[in-house]
Amino acid sequence: MNLPLVSIIIPTYNRTHLIGKTLDSILAQSYDNWECIVVDDGSTDDTELLLKKYCENDPRFQYHKRPIDRPKGANACRNYGFELSLGEYINWFDSDDEMLPSKLEKQIHQLHNSSYDFSICQTEVYNVEKESSEGLRTPKLISDSIFEDYIIFNIFWLTGAPLWKRSFLIDNNLRFDEELQQAQDYDFHMRILAISENYCTIDEPLVIFNIHEFNMSHSTSDNPLKIFSNAKVNKNILWKYRNKLSLNVLNFRYKELLKLYKFSVRKRQFKNAFYILKFLILNINILSITILTKFLLILKLIVSFFSFLIFSKGDSFLNIKIK
Repeated sequence: MNLPLVSIIIPTYNRTHLIGKTLDSILAQSYDNWECIVVDDGSTDDTELLLKKYCENDPRFQYHKRPIDRPKGANACRNYGFELSLGEYINWFDSDDEMLPSKLEKQIHQLHNSSYDFSICQTEVYNVEKESSEGLRTPKLISDSIFEDYIIFNIFWLTGAPLWKRSFLIDNNLRFDEELQQAQDYDFHMRILAISENYCTIDEPLVIFNIHEFNMSHSTSDNPLKIFSNAKVNKNILWKYRNKLSLNVLNFRYKELLKLYKFSVRKRQFKNAFYILKFLILNINILSITILTKFLLILKLIVSFFSFLIFSKGDSFLNIKIK
């Protein structure tokens, strides 16, 4: 039997000290019909030198640099790697995580010649500094209300856990949003679940998610681009999927957007704050509150914006609570 090719696509940036363990975990896979495409986002360390050694020792590894006409960021690297890939199956992966040896074998066995669109395995969280496991990333990968439960984090998975059928991704024109600097995996998986909940699961950890000081997802949240990314994802949920979601979920995401607004105003990130403010006002009807309460909320939102813009203060106007 001809074993299908799996394309493993890894974006990287200045990870010479970390990516070696990731690549070694791929070399250790019991399933060996894979290609590993590493796309460099403009590293200034010895990433290129290290990757050339891996490529020389095993032709299944490829090293590419993000084209200069593509925006900087992991998502552009992921999409570019997908364009270069040849595999019937796709596994995006991060350059600081590890695959357990049977990951590809078990997911291919489950997914190949099936009607499922993708397979998801569990992820173990490992604290590098403490040298100890922190257990599973999430207790559940599936539920009776998949789309809603994913949006409110009752079920969840990270970038490296799914194995995708290439045909499913192409047929639905699924790519990572290159404008996002954070919450990109959450956004990508949410958009997929809005199309298909037809997936299978392996309820054992086949990926190790390493927590360390260099995690991109744990870096400072003061970054305006990351605040914008989180705001855009929340906005898209409320705008695109409001007819698919219950009022409780809509309220939950509206409150999350309100938190981002408060943070942006206090940090004087007025471009982000105005972007969020417009949406909060235009979509106030999402909330199950009285007309008077809606009016007062809108008034507080507007006054707080101009108070911080002009006087650099106005915390009392941000004392906004929604039941």
